Amino acid sequence: MSTWHYPRNELAESYLKQLNSGLNSIAIFAERRKGKTEFLLEDLAPAADEMGYRTAYINFWEKKTDPVHCITQGIRRSLETQSRRILSRWKKEVSLKVAGLQAKATSDIDQVPDVLGEALGYLIKPKGGILVMFDEIQQLATNDGNDELIAALRTFLDTNKRQVRAVFTGSSQDRLNKIFRQQNAAFYRGASLVEFPDMGNEFVDFLIERFQYLSKRKLVKNKAYPIFDNHNRSPFIIVDLLQTMLREGIFDIDKGYEYYLENNDPDEEYRALWESMKLVDKLLIKEIILKSKPLYHKDTYEFIGDIMGLNKLGRGTIQHSVSRLREQGILNKVGHGKWELESKEFEVFITTI
Repeated sequence: MSTWHYPRNELAESYLKQLNSGLNSIAIFAERRKGKTEFLLEDLAPAADEMGYRTAYINFWEKKTDPVHCITQGIRRSLETQSRRILSRWKKEVSLKVAGLQAKATSDIDQVPDVLGEALGYLIKPKGGILVMFDEIQQLATNDGNDELIAALRTFLDTNKRQVRAVFTGSSQDRLNKIFRQQNAAFYRGASLVEFPDMGNEFVDFLIERFQYLSKRKLVKNKAYPIFDNHNRSPFIIVDLLQTMLREGIFDIDKGYEYYLENNDPDEEYRALWESMKLVDKLLIKEIILKSKPLYHKDTYEFIGDIMGLNKLGRGTIQHSVSRLREQGILNKVGHGKWELESKEFEVFITTI
């Protein structure tokens, strides 16, 4: 376990309790940098292991263009790390076969359902329950060609629901909705969406105590709370700040934060994204969506058209902009004609420029 890891045992136990009480699958949404992956690996998996589950972790960002590779690699790791529960001869045969399945799937995508069915089948050969964690599942919604793969996963979970429990995580609410809430989707109502709560000031207290233990120097906790709040309660920023301070021998939070900002740009990714966007997309977000103005309205068309120097701007231009922003994972549909930004951090960045 990491020196800086803040255990969320009660949250892990609550999720497992839901899975044990009849919910075979749950889906967790939280923005990026909220600690979902660390929670799965450091909290949920160990808690599941204590309950007698075998676990498998599959990350669809491991190789974004090849989800079959992500699945087979996750299966391989599960079998290898838990090999003590499997006969050594059987383990060797399985390891070789999974490697073959990976190569076969890469070269012949038409065989996805059969390949995945066979690979996933290895997970359930030993008796007992298994928890499969699918991290960043929304990546499958970026390509309509993944429909067969999603259907194969749904079939596997439905067929083995007595033995298998699943946890999905996603950092795009819009794409999660596309997978789990659209009536024509293979995973429609295939998982119950549950909250992944932000960590509170007790998380900051824990980090400050770790810093003090490692450095033998005391910090003022109240100075750290606003920093945590200003960065959307992102665990990444506050941990990175304290690690930097420890490395540089800085023992005052105000000075440490000043040094950190001089040497790091927490908004670098958002700045690059903003600068890469088309003017119409920027105007649509900053002047219409964030100000809750009607999207498809003549005043909107005239306002954006005037700024862009266009004599006429119609509904089609706005629709193309919305589609483009949605495909980039920037917008989330919250109602008929109503949109919001997926990332609150990105929203804060936009309002400050």
